[in-house]
Amino acid sequence: MKLKFLALFFLLVIVSLFSIMIGPGDFKFSDPGFSNIVWNIRLPQLLMSFLVGGLLSLSGLLFQAMFKNSLATPYTLGVASGAALGASLYFTLGLSLSFTFFNGVTIFSFISALLCVVIVYTMAIKRGRVSTHSLLLSGVVLSMICSSLILFLQFMGQERDAIQVVRWLMGGIDVVGFSSPVRLIPVVLISLFYCSFNARKLNIMYLGDDIALTRGVNIYKFRKSLYIVNSIVVAMVVAECGPIGFVGLLGPHMAKKVFGHKHQQLIPASFMVGGILLTLCDLLSRNIMEETLLPVGVMTALLGGPFLLYLLSRPSKS
Repeated sequence: MKLKFLALFFLLVIVSLFSIMIGPGDFKFSDPGFSNIVWNIRLPQLLMSFLVGGLLSLSGLLFQAMFKNSLATPYTLGVASGAALGASLYFTLGLSLSFTFFNGVTIFSFISALLCVVIVYTMAIKRGRVSTHSLLLSGVVLSMICSSLILFLQFMGQERDAIQVVRWLMGGIDVVGFSSPVRLIPVVLISLFYCSFNARKLNIMYLGDDIALTRGVNIYKFRKSLYIVNSIVVAMVVAECGPIGFVGLLGPHMAKKVFGHKHQQLIPASFMVGGILLTLCDLLSRNIMEETLLPVGVMTALLGGPFLLYLLSRPSKS
């Protein structure tokens, strides 16, 4: 197991070096401005892509354990749609707000995502308990409502605003400086600590609610805390970079193939695999076209779509 983690770390180093050295523009190590390019653009993008990819993959792992469904993703419960609605409202209103350490679109997206979390959670409560079935249905319905409202805002707004909304919905790691990565570092530390602390409960959750209760796990309380913490993490990630799809699906599945199904190993492995995956996608998206930068969300969709079809086409083992 240690060799597998060592190989994963070695892969991370290789991908990181390529991400720093290779990029748009004919810059060389000897150029006087190369250090500024690396320090202000490429290194923040590398750190941001790794943190975002790791959080999305970790979130996907938690949702898959929560629903006991291998196709669950961080965006299953409508958090991304809620954040997208907030961003669309911000662009359509033509606002230009900026606060210390935060910008207006990030704040609008995060607040809108949290509102969707509260609505979905409230609708899923049945007799004082959170029903996973109702949670899933509520999330799907709310996602459809938010998508309809986004289309309405695009229709009512100006063409420039609609283009901004579409560009944001593609997802991107277009950061300059370390302000965005620094905002996510506490989220990463808290998420990893929370998951590691509850790794045993996550293992027991797969056995079923009745068995979990006999082993001393209050499955209903744990599922509620899992949903709240995970949704807040996803809301913060989407507010920073938009909805980047499929990383939360690809990362956990790749980690399970190599590291097995025990969450003590899956938690750090999923985080690292997701971070490496999104860093690699960001590297490809920045260099695959000469005259423009392809949004990283488009690249993850191109890779994740065929993988999802593969999962759906696999014959059931039962």
